[in-house]
Amino acid sequence: MNSNTKGNFLQGRFFGLIGIILLLVAPLPMPTYQQHILVLVLFYAYCASCWNIVCGFVGTLSLGHAVFLGLGAYISTVLLQQLSLSPWIGMFVGAIITCIFGVIIGYPCFRLSGPYFALTTIALGELLRIWVENNEYLFGVYIGGSRGLLLEQTGYQPVAFEFNGKIPYYYVMLVFLAVILYVTYRIKNSKIGYYLVAIRSDPDAAESLGVPLARYKLIAMAISCFMMAFAGTFYAQFFRYIGPTRIFGHALSVQIALIALIGGQGTVFGPLFGSLLLVPVTEFLSEHFGGELPGLNLFIYGVVTMLVVFYMPKGIHDYIVRFFSWLERLIGISKKPEKQKA
Repeated sequence: MNSNTKGNFLQGRFFGLIGIILLLVAPLPMPTYQQHILVLVLFYAYCASCWNIVCGFVGTLSLGHAVFLGLGAYISTVLLQQLSLSPWIGMFVGAIITCIFGVIIGYPCFRLSGPYFALTTIALGELLRIWVENNEYLFGVYIGGSRGLLLEQTGYQPVAFEFNGKIPYYYVMLVFLAVILYVTYRIKNSKIGYYLVAIRSDPDAAESLGVPLARYKLIAMAISCFMMAFAGTFYAQFFRYIGPTRIFGHALSVQIALIALIGGQGTVFGPLFGSLLLVPVTEFLSEHFGGELPGLNLFIYGVVTMLVVFYMPKGIHDYIVRFFSWLERLIGISKKPEKQKA
């Protein structure tokens, strides 16, 4: 192995290892509230990664992706309350049903482009929210209506996805995040990923070269919806309550999309970087300004978002990667490959 190859091999490994160690031990010395924030960071990073599979790679803009999170949450919760089915099993049932629903919805919606697709996703979320709010029963099964569904605290039951502290939820979400990052990495470096990038760059040119646009868009949609449903089950078990206003609401979908866009859409770690930036800022502003000056936290959050979008239109991913690459070269872990002489 020559020096250049060795440098490329080592590049990113050192700080990647440090990052993994920090993720594993970070919540242990922290108080409960800070552990809660860390869980939210991982949760939103996971959701943004699911959004990224279909929107970041394909290039469409979905502002109603929380619908699939909500479906997964409601299905697993109803199965738990009505049939006493463990959420660990119910989450897969919800994922399969959500995946089928996403493909059915995606087939006609992917024929739209530009703002029309985004408006359609918004409308879909609003339709489901209004429908659930005005119906307490679905085929004789209680779904709560506008009051939502409350999960009773029964104690420490890992089989029922219920823990008595934040740390177990943190590590469960960390495993979920590792899985979605691995899936994203495999997609990005596979034929599917290359086709999706081609579709995002120039759909007409990709179609003229024989790339079946509808098929690969639906494949991305199916994977995204399937994984997003898992987040819904986690949401229900972590907060012990689900309601249509929040879980089908427009605000949650926009928040997920912003995290991915600011972090860097179409990248593997962009959603994680976006969540690390925006979620703590959101919680800090809500805690310090949400009660005394209502609306100021949202204003400051909006300003931070605008600054990032204005000065970093492709997200913060590339800047973070460049910084750590520079830092590695600075401390001598890896070195910049030399240019080959003519």
